[in-house]
Amino acid sequence: MNKEIITYIEFIKKFEGKLNSKFKISGNIWERSGKDFPKSGKVGDYKYSFHGAGCRIENNGIICEYDIAPLNGKSIKFSLWKLANFIKIHPKLEEKEFSDLDKELSFLVQERFLSKLKIDDIETSTYQVELC
Repeated sequence: MNKEIITYIEFIKKFEGKLNSKFKISGNIWERSGKDFPKSGKVGDYKYSFHGAGCRIENNGIICEYDIAPLNGKSIKFSLWKLANFIKIHPKLEEKEFSDLDKELSFLVQERFLSKLKIDDIETSTYQVELC
């Protein structure tokens, strides 16, 4: 498993844990945004903004973008660009070339840790992982 994807997922899990704890949310938080809690605001030391199919979170200058709309049950969806920007901003991660990062993500798809989002049986360039 690569350090970058684990750090990315843990960042999201910590944010969603704080959101769930504060607002007593169950289920997909994207579906609850704007209903059970504000679409944008602050929870703990995280600023957040739900938009379209996704969410932008910020903590200590680190920005994380991800998609969460429930298209097929997978919780976290992201593009190579979103992950690369997270890595670039994160002070404990070393920036990588897009091609190297793409190879690592492809390997994680082969290992079935990640999958590619399919819409109408057409594989997209969006990666996804179930949030556990």
